[in-house]
Amino acid sequence: MMGRVLVVDDEVDIQDVLCFVLDNAGYETRSTGRGDLALELCAQWNPDLVVLDIGLPGLSGLEVCPRLVDMGIPVLVLSSHDKDDQVVAGLELGAEDYVSKPFNYKELLLRVEKIIRRTRNSEPQKTLRIGEIFIDLRRSVVEVRGQLVNLTPTEFKILALLATHRGSPISVETLLHEVWHVSEWTNGAEMVKVNISRLRKKIEVDPGKPRYLLNRWGYGYLLTDDPADIDQDGV
Repeated sequence: MMGRVLVVDDEVDIQDVLCFVLDNAGYETRSTGRGDLALELCAQWNPDLVVLDIGLPGLSGLEVCPRLVDMGIPVLVLSSHDKDDQVVAGLELGAEDYVSKPFNYKELLLRVEKIIRRTRNSEPQKTLRIGEIFIDLRRSVVEVRGQLVNLTPTEFKILALLATHRGSPISVETLLHEVWHVSEWTNGAEMVKVNISRLRKKIEVDPGKPRYLLNRWGYGYLLTDDPADIDQDGV
């Protein structure tokens, strides 16, 4: 298999044709016509690339694109030939490349191949180990003391963010921005606290006396396996 590609377009005919072309080229494909479902599929399926139509109803492609980029998923933008401003906006939001409709399928396949090859070659570390915690960022898999742990997508995002910044406190504001994609939320701090508590119950031997997921009062939460950090924990 050459890679996983998610096709996001509100026109079912375009979904079908693109999936047919990509399947025949050796890719594994899935498709949807909605931006919110695209984000859910990405969290569950971890595609290597999303082919994203800008003109989606509801949650638009321009709203979906930066969230995909935050998730570390490359984006190839689809746009009508007369919507150059949307293409520019998509590229500014982090899309890797674009193809205008109607498009040449050979050109599209070439762009897909180049993006996947380029992003795979520059991929950051995809597995992390912090003490007894093993995290596979690509497959969204977490094992603690050799046992598989079931996390919600939100819990996994929090854990992955803390793990990639190992030993450094991440503020509540940063967690809200990176995980929930909001800058202000009346109950945001409480939501973070609740999810941290749930995470501790799943990864700590004694959640009341955490060993890995610690709190630095005034700074935020951190994931660490350094024993020196435990004495400073604010729970």
